[in-house]
Amino acid sequence: MNIASLLIDVEPRYAGSARALLEQVSGVSIYAVTAQGRLIVTVEAADDVELKQAIERLGTLHGVRTASLVYHHSEALDDESPATGETKP
Repeated sequence: MNIASLLIDVEPRYAGSARALLEQVSGVSIYAVTAQGRLIVTVEAADDVELKQAIERLGTLHGVRTASLVYHHSEALDDESPATGETKP
């Protein structure tokens, strides 16, 4: 399980449409939005690859200037092997 917090800077005129797009991305939660177009979001993903892909996708949404990683936490779930991330039978 991976959880990341990001600061997303959006051109203010696209803040509404960018927020709507962000709300459609699986694993993304929006916690704050400013009038200047800054959003604080979290992203939850199953593994590092999925998290990287989600962050890259957020950075390419229309109106997004930057998507900056602020915090990242990773841990194995009870049914995962810490070394491989594989599910135990």
